[in-house]
Amino acid sequence: MFRKSLMLCAASLLFAGCDPATKEDEFREGLPSKEQVNVKEPGGSTGQGLESASVHAYTQGQTSDFYKLTRGATVSVNGGTAFVLNLLDQVTKNTPTSISGDVAVWGPYTDSLSPTTWKLTVTQTADNTYSYKLEGKAKTAADSDFKVIISGTHAIATDAQGNRVKAFGSGDITLDWDAAQTLPEHGNDIGTAQIHYSRPDAQTVASVEAHFRNVKDDDRPGTKVNADYGYKETPGAGGEFDFALDKNLDTDPARSLIEHLTVKSRWAVSGAGRSDVKITRGDVGTAEATINECWDANFSSQFLVTNLFPLAGYGTLTACGGFSTAVYSGL
Repeated sequence: MFRKSLMLCAASLLFAGCDPATKEDEFREGLPSKEQVNVKEPGGSTGQGLESASVHAYTQGQTSDFYKLTRGATVSVNGGTAFVLNLLDQVTKNTPTSISGDVAVWGPYTDSLSPTTWKLTVTQTADNTYSYKLEGKAKTAADSDFKVIISGTHAIATDAQGNRVKAFGSGDITLDWDAAQTLPEHGNDIGTAQIHYSRPDAQTVASVEAHFRNVKDDDRPGTKVNADYGYKETPGAGGEFDFALDKNLDTDPARSLIEHLTVKSRWAVSGAGRSDVKITRGDVGTAEATINECWDANFSSQFLVTNLFPLAGYGTLTACGGFSTAVYSGL
């Protein structure tokens, strides 16, 4: 019987392969991966602090300020998701404490030298869909002190035959830095983040949305800001990144109102791209301030126009390549 099974498995490898997945592996697949949530920067490979929106100088040939701003914004999103994925990975390297029906539980676990105890609960809600929550507490505290730090849902992508495609999927993540502040060891980050991601397959547009609420403004200690991000990547055709920020953009203390900044950046596979910026509300009043900048494959600014300082512009529209028309963010 064993020989027959082995022969059948060997034959099946020619087509689909023998699936060595265990029940605990199936639950691990119900959690997001870095590949599914990662936001790629313009021309790049795959901290919470939100980058300043100011442009320090209008200089043709220098590294584009808005390329740097876009790259900094992708770091903000990836920093939040990395925190989530690292914690989930750390816990699921262990063997589950229990698997009962549609629920798997890891923990409570406490590393030998750690003051924090973690517990992860993963629930299968449909054939390829899961919900999860990661809770933490001080290791000496009662179980009633567990706080939900990370929670979310994940749907595993399937192929035409209904088989799981583990590298792809979609879902939502909620990250509560305020709850994390109650743990014995924690960072300085505050506020919350809501993240939605969708990466159906290798040919379809991938997207990540992130909404940060009441997070630190590193430019003004003690001040909180809200920020929204939207990312899309078209396989073989570059990407685009939208973000919006509500904060006081003016360095003059006499002008303290909160402005609304939006930036839409688009880039080709080479890394060459364009940012279209709009500032409204606050001390801008009913007017709109706009900045439009294009950079080349080396990220050097080659075209800029702005209604803030019309004489500061340079370059010709041909430098924008396929991004000759302004497109502003709707965030």
